[in-house]
Amino acid sequence: MLHAALHLVDTKKLPVVNLCNGVLSPFVVLSFFTTSCGNEFHNIITSLDINSMDFVDSGCGMRRRVTRQNAKLGGASRKSDHVIWEIEVPKDLVGRLIGKQGRFMNSLRQASGAKIYVSTLPYFRDSQVCHIEGSSQQVEKVLSLIGKKFKELCLTNIYGLPPPTPLTLHSLLMTAWLFLPDGVTVEVVVAHQVDAGHMFLQQHTHPTFRVLRSLDQQMYACYSEPEIPTLPTPVEVGIICAAPGPDGAWLRAQVISYFEESNEVELRYVDYGGYDKVKTDTLRQIRSDFLSLPFQGAEVLLDNVVPLPDEDHFSSEADAAVSEMTRGAALVAQVTSYDNATGLPLIQLWNLTGDEVVSVNRALVERGFAQWLGY
Repeated sequence: MLHAALHLVDTKKLPVVNLCNGVLSPFVVLSFFTTSCGNEFHNIITSLDINSMDFVDSGCGMRRRVTRQNAKLGGASRKSDHVIWEIEVPKDLVGRLIGKQGRFMNSLRQASGAKIYVSTLPYFRDSQVCHIEGSSQQVEKVLSLIGKKFKELCLTNIYGLPPPTPLTLHSLLMTAWLFLPDGVTVEVVVAHQVDAGHMFLQQHTHPTFRVLRSLDQQMYACYSEPEIPTLPTPVEVGIICAAPGPDGAWLRAQVISYFEESNEVELRYVDYGGYDKVKTDTLRQIRSDFLSLPFQGAEVLLDNVVPLPDEDHFSSEADAAVSEMTRGAALVAQVTSYDNATGLPLIQLWNLTGDEVVSVNRALVERGFAQWLGY
C-alpha cells in the first residue's frame, strides 16, 4: 500500500504533501494552516455523505475499512450475507482480468450478479486491486471463475487488512484521485486536451464534482491574502501546491519536474488538467483542508488510436478534429485497458450529441487523422 509523505518545513510554514509515491485515503482534514479565509470549505466537505458515494481509486483509499481480516466469505461483512472481497492483482495481469473491451469483467458480472471493478492508481503502483461485492454466493462464483483463469493469482482477501506500518501523520494527510472505473461507461467532459490522443476528463455527474466550484472560490479568497508561504527550495518533485491560474484563480497542481538553475517547475493541474512550466516563486504552499476534495482531472489516452505512419505525434489537424468532436459535447467514456509505458488508462470515447452515437476513436481514424491499432 502506498502512502503520501508529509514534510513539515517548520512551525510557521504549511505542510508539504508529497504524492510521488502514491495518493489515496479518506477525507481527512488537518488544519495546519489557517488564515482569515476561515473553514467554510471544511464545512462543505464534511457535510457530504461520503458513504453514499461510489469512489473509484487505488483501492486503498476511499474504500471503507473493517477492523479485522475476513477469514472466510461468511464473515466478510456485518450486513446479512453481504460480502466485500478484494484481491491484489499484479499489473501485468490487469489487462487480462479486464479483458478486451472489458469483456471478461462484464462476463464475471453477468455470471455472478456481483459488483466488481478494478481499482487503480495508474502513475505509481505495480499492482492493482480487484473489488468484488455481493452475496456470499455471488462472490464465491466470481472467485471461482477468476481462479480458473488465473491459477497463479492469490485470491486472499486483503479488504480491511491494517496498513503495513502504524498510522502516522505521514499517512493521515492524503487525498484521493478520482479515476474512471474499469469496464463501465461514465459521463464525462473534456477538461483539457493535450493532443488528439491525450486528454484530461472530469466526471461532471459525480457527487464530488459540484464541490469543485466552491473549492475554487475558497482558494481564490485564501490566496488573495498577502504573506501566504511560498514553496521551500529545492522544490521536491511530487508535492501538491497552489498555482496561479487565469483571471486571478488559484488551482491545485502537482510538481512533475524541478529545474534548479532556472528556478522553475513543471506542473500538472490535478483538477482541470494540462501541464505548464512556471517560476517557483509564483507557487504557494497548499492549505491542508484544500486537499480533502478528490482530484477531479483523470488523465487518459484514446485506445486503439496512434499517429499516422512515419509520424511520431498527432498533427494539428488531428488535434482540431478531436477538439471539434468533444468541445461542449455530451460524452461517455469507458476504460478498456492501460498503457504499458505510462500506466495511463486507455479509453473508448463516444459523442452522444443529437440522436447519433459517434465513436471519437473511430471517427479520428475514418477522417484520416490517425491509424487504428489492434491488439
